[in-house]
Amino acid sequence: MPKFRIDKVGDLCRQMSFTPQDARLAQLAAAEELLLELGADKAYPFNFIVFRITGYHPKKLDQTLLTGMALQHDLGLLIEQVSETLNLSEAESPQPVMTIDDVAQRFNVTSKTIQRWRRRGLGARRFVFKDGKRRVGFMLGTVERFLAIHHDQVIRAGNFSQATEKEKAEILRRARRLAGHCRCCISEISRRIGWRFDRSPLTIAHIIRDHDQANPQSAIFKQAAVEMSPEERAQIAAAYRGGEGIGQIARRTNRGKTAVYRAVVEERLAALLRRKVRFIDDPLYHQPDAADVVEQIVSQEELPAEAKPEEMRIPRDLPAYLQDLYRTPLLTRGRERALFLKLNFHKYEFVIARRKLEPQFARARDLNRLEAIRHRIAEVKNRIVRANLRLVVSVARKHLRPGLSLMELISDGNFTLIRAVESFDIHKGNRFSTYATFALMKGFARSVPEMLSRGHEAVQSDTALESVADRGEVRRAAQLTDRDEVLQLMSRLERRERDVIAAHFGLSEAGPATYAQVGSRMGLSKQRVRQIEQTALAKMRGGRG
Repeated sequence: MPKFRIDKVGDLCRQMSFTPQDARLAQLAAAEELLLELGADKAYPFNFIVFRITGYHPKKLDQTLLTGMALQHDLGLLIEQVSETLNLSEAESPQPVMTIDDVAQRFNVTSKTIQRWRRRGLGARRFVFKDGKRRVGFMLGTVERFLAIHHDQVIRAGNFSQATEKEKAEILRRARRLAGHCRCCISEISRRIGWRFDRSPLTIAHIIRDHDQANPQSAIFKQAAVEMSPEERAQIAAAYRGGEGIGQIARRTNRGKTAVYRAVVEERLAALLRRKVRFIDDPLYHQPDAADVVEQIVSQEELPAEAKPEEMRIPRDLPAYLQDLYRTPLLTRGRERALFLKLNFHKYEFVIARRKLEPQFARARDLNRLEAIRHRIAEVKNRIVRANLRLVVSVARKHLRPGLSLMELISDGNFTLIRAVESFDIHKGNRFSTYATFALMKGFARSVPEMLSRGHEAVQSDTALESVADRGEVRRAAQLTDRDEVLQLMSRLERRERDVIAAHFGLSEAGPATYAQVGSRMGLSKQRVRQIEQTALAKMRGGRG
């Protein structure tokens, strides 16, 4: 089952399922109306969303801005799930209900196009149809309003107006040339002519097939090249990536240049569509001059601050091949914020540009733009990662134990660092180093036992010992690891239990204390302190097992 991208919308959906049926129907209609108005590249306050759907003004002001693209997905899901709680019958609906097939046939498009329209604001409810099965359906009024708002998009996806005889003749002339002279396949003929006449490729293919059935002696599609298999398309794309030109590939494979060009474009497009890109939104991104403002913010933070001596100090026991990491300056708070702002802005650019792309009409220049944005994303991310690699080394050394390789720990930590860069939110006010340190400690708490259980060879153990100055350093690293383990186990305790353990065993700055001293500090009897400690230790032993 699809999941909500915004937790607050998921909570609203659950609340709506408990409202009276009449109110739920009214809220459902309001959600459909709102969904049609949302813009993917805009941002909306959550209070506004709640008010538009329920008519209720929340007492607590929530200025959180939600991106329109995520809201389109979540409101579509909300409408579907809330309608399912109403057990709506298609026969009792006040308006005619259209199935996916009905809409596809009406607009001469594929079911995949309908799914794209749903992501762009065409709300769907769940109905019980005459055969007793529950399926997705579209209220006629909703479809008509979607058509009015997205008229150009619908017309382009499936031009359902009748072609004139003159237009048909021109379509057939072009199709004959593409099939005979250019050696294009059926899908390429339909796509190219559809783009030229601003019609759906399905409409073009239908016109040509009608002609071929009426005139078998001069059938056009019989002259078309055989459709390219996925394997052949992948081979062509690989040859192009390897440096072979379009003309060379066309001659070698006996395919037209256009077909080869299209195969390369489709493979590149498929790779870009598969890529998952998640960004953390900011109101700035929705301003018309957002790109200039972001660059201005970054340029203002370009001048490096004077590094503190302790920041540039290289640990004496660090291997030579890791010492270069300490020569990369740390990020100041302002520079860190600027880089994360830029990183998420480029991700936002990528998602919006990809969303506007019509796959069947995509061209190389469209993909070049997407790949250029993706390159900028990687460039900014690498700058952030490089500036924080020394943090990985620092935390990894604290988790080093006999039998573990320092480089293996660092390699594992680097992956954790990259994931932390992807999910860090500057709006919460924390420094990235704090966020990444917790992520690394959590990652090592999981991966270190797994590494030890695999049983490293003696050679790996020697490598780990060679990477530190002496055995005393290893013992200190093990002590730090044990302390981290204790702190992790204590995180499962209640606050008073944690305070008792920390005070009695000297985990706080005050040092160890007796039961009587702990009781005096906390206003408890000595016996009560002992009981709380025993309960806490039992919980920690259970967690350790």
